[in-house]
Amino acid sequence: MVLNKLIHSHALVFNLFLENKISAFYTSNAVNNLSQKLFKINNNVTTNNFKSVYLVKDIPNYISFSLKNLDQNIKLKKILQYKGYLVNLIDYEDALAYINKNLSKRNRKNLKSKTSKFYSNNKISSKVYFGFIDKNEYHLVFKSFYKLLKNRFDEKKIHNRYLSKWSDLQASTYQKILDKKASLFVIYDNEKPIAITLNYHVSDMVFSHIQTYHTAYSKYNMGDICMVNHLEWLIKNNIAVFDLAIGKTYYKEKWCNHEYNFMYHVFYNKKSILSKLNANIIAVELKIIQFLRNKNIIGKLFMIDKLLYKYKNRT
Repeated sequence: MVLNKLIHSHALVFNLFLENKISAFYTSNAVNNLSQKLFKINNNVTTNNFKSVYLVKDIPNYISFSLKNLDQNIKLKKILQYKGYLVNLIDYEDALAYINKNLSKRNRKNLKSKTSKFYSNNKISSKVYFGFIDKNEYHLVFKSFYKLLKNRFDEKKIHNRYLSKWSDLQASTYQKILDKKASLFVIYDNEKPIAITLNYHVSDMVFSHIQTYHTAYSKYNMGDICMVNHLEWLIKNNIAVFDLAIGKTYYKEKWCNHEYNFMYHVFYNKKSILSKLNANIIAVELKIIQFLRNKNIIGKLFMIDKLLYKYKNRT
């Protein structure tokens, strides 16, 4: 954004699910509107004292957040942005019930065929690490996780922003698994990890953060295999929402039964001409960017991650 260097900002959805934090503009109480479950957010990620503009990005509108009683000079602009996708599991007894209700006859037939071949042709087992994982096993899983993710994105020729910060992710996730704030879903073939998903847990919601698989198993539609494993565990553990977050893909459209919107909140000081000007510029810029997304100019014709991959791997 043009004003990136002039404003403070953070992405609410990532601070909420990854760190259980929220901006000090909001109270610590929030509600999952789909299940009507109230939950508490423990920590503030920022102060609400600012001189010009503060931008809170990526606010999922299926969750209600309440504003604190702010200084009367602080005002707010709300800007509609891109769509998010989630699996609403309320009232489903098991994975099969969800599949029968939400997948087409053709997709159900294909899933059954691929799943049968996957389990028949390989020695498959799976584990969900949630609440406990041996530390040595954890590091082995993360080593495989990195390798699988790198190979997958090298194949796609797309830059992955998590790989460069992998050591930080690995260092921070272990305790979160022990505290039941994160989980690792791992599928093995002959005890070798071939598909791994890192999720974060808040209240009755699970946020799918990173998922990858061994490219040699692509013929089995590993994304579908992983989803079925998730559905079985999530429903059994009374999870209401499995959030696949930002980004429209065929996979998300096939599996998700609920679309929602992300909002941006622009806080500014109405007494400051500069603050009001910056807030207006940011609002216009965000609307233009979203217009370009809606026209598939950003996201399809212009993919930043593909350009970054070419730049970082140029000879």
